[in-house]
Amino acid sequence: EVHQVYVYASPPQVFAAVKSLRSVEISPLLFWMLSLRSLPARLLGRNNPPTGEVEEAMQKPFIEQLFAGGFTNLGERPDEELDFGLIGQFWELSGGKEVRVGSVDEFQAFHQSDFAKVAANLHVQPDGERTVLTTETRIWAPDEATRRKFAWYWQLISLGSGWIRWLWLNAIKRKAEQG
Repeated sequence: EVHQVYVYASPPQVFAAVKSLRSVEISPLLFWMLSLRSLPARLLGRNNPPTGEVEEAMQKPFIEQLFAGGFTNLGERPDEELDFGLIGQFWELSGGKEVRVGSVDEFQAFHQSDFAKVAANLHVQPDGERTVLTTETRIWAPDEATRRKFAWYWQLISLGSGWIRWLWLNAIKRKAEQG
């Protein structure tokens, strides 16, 4: 899935906004939208951080929150691209299991059935007087059964996921153009 916006700022300004943007700058609704994903797990008594921790996290850059929440930094080309990934059983109502890996090599080497890998990026590219900011999300599933489970899950969340990406890109655009 690919989303993009055009930003009237230089690539370094856009990339700085990518790295510094906080959740509260994306949308007041972001916390609630992301909370919907973990609602079943919270109802089962899992994955329920204290309110103070959530409020503190919301003040940190969103990209740092992704890494703290289990995403792996898959690489960065300064002022150009930031790649990140996650391994899990996203379709499980309980939140499923997530596999935390510490490096790109570990991420690439993981091939266990019944787990999917998500790789995403934020890419900044000059385009005349403006900059194109793109996010692309790719999914890898090791077998047909896992692909079917993920496809079912994606049908449920794709609109919300796309909306979050749209909000995120537009918040980066606002921050970079104001900066």
